[in-house]
Amino acid sequence: MRDLAGKKTGMEFIETLIRYFLNAAPKEQVTYGNIKEAVESALSDEGGEIMPTIADSLIEEGRKQGMQQGMQEGVQQGIIQNAREVVIDSLEARFDVIPESMKETINEINDPSILKILLRKAVKAESLDEFARIVQLILN
Repeated sequence: MRDLAGKKTGMEFIETLIRYFLNAAPKEQVTYGNIKEAVESALSDEGGEIMPTIADSLIEEGRKQGMQQGMQEGVQQGIIQNAREVVIDSLEARFDVIPESMKETINEINDPSILKILLRKAVKAESLDEFARIVQLILN
């Protein structure tokens, strides 16, 4: 309701209400088609003109949210990949050659907190066998 108080035109008011309905109502009960029909019915002459404008606005908003979400997911994946590489690099620095199976196991981990724990264990482990047992304990 606070958003509605700041609107200057009827179009902004209607757009805010439609956004509210689309976001607040269960998706199976209120769809863009239902709202379009209601607006066209209520505003007979202007309804057909208002809905494409609102639809364009909603589409653009969806695009922006999608891009932002994609960027956040990309950053998260970069953090995870970097953490994997740091664990593997630490093991290679300590023990020279790391079995490919161990690298594969580490590269399958998607939880940054587990990778952080494994980095600490990689630095402290006395042997690769000890580290492998720790990995199995953590993952199981």
